[in-house]
Amino acid sequence: MKVINLHQEEKEMIQLAIDNNRPAQQHIYSRFSQKMLSICRVYVKDLHQAEDIMITSFMKVFTSLKNFQHNGSFEGWIRRIMVNECISFLRAHRKVS
Repeated sequence: MKVINLHQEEKEMIQLAIDNNRPAQQHIYSRFSQKMLSICRVYVKDLHQAEDIMITSFMKVFTSLKNFQHNGSFEGWIRRIMVNECISFLRAHRKVS
């Protein structure tokens, strides 16, 4: 029986994305974008604003990718960036009454 190491494939894809390999970055975006958009929609109800936050968050993901230490889940790391961006957006656009 052959054991496939999925984490090794993920590490290779992350390393390619760190090296500015556009197809690797596109693969990461395609793999996680739908789930991350749904997370953004939980915090921000407007679809267009949620999409903007998600795209901004993915820019942060790709610029901070070298800081990912492979200690936890890659998806969880991306999710944390998305949630933090949503919270920052909500704080910036909070209605003062």
